[in-house]
Amino acid sequence: MSNRAALKTIFLVLLVSTCGLLGWSTRAESQTLSTRLFTRAPHNDIRFASGSGQWCVHVEPIGGNFNVLDISLCTVVLISQGTGSVSQISLNCTKPVAVGDSDGNGIQDIEFCFLKTAMHPLFDNLHGRAPKTVTLTVEGNLQDGRRFSGNITMQLYLKD
Repeated sequence: MSNRAALKTIFLVLLVSTCGLLGWSTRAESQTLSTRLFTRAPHNDIRFASGSGQWCVHVEPIGGNFNVLDISLCTVVLISQGTGSVSQISLNCTKPVAVGDSDGNGIQDIEFCFLKTAMHPLFDNLHGRAPKTVTLTVEGNLQDGRRFSGNITMQLYLKD
């Protein structure tokens, strides 16, 4: 092997090692998997002044792209961009979650519930009695490192 070939080999090994250390990857694990988000009564809108003390959303994989039992619960966040003093809150991963087929479509889903008191900072830039239309995102990681994400548009009532 010539010196030039040896240097190319060393360079490639260093490049691959550096990419691995920095987390750069072209593998499928780096993709974000799409999910369908939906709600069930009484969570079809978000009412801070009435109802239960939490708002719940169901996450369902699209096309069987992952198993909801593989979700790392402590990585799940609820995101609302530009509506509050914070853009995301974390799921309380110490609380139990419900897994099932709540809409009866034959696809397993998981229900995440967020305390309304924890949600207030997501929306504290919004004011008034009129309902607000907000787009929320739920994101998280699977145990194998892949990410999932989905959006839902909701009516938000700050006051009844």
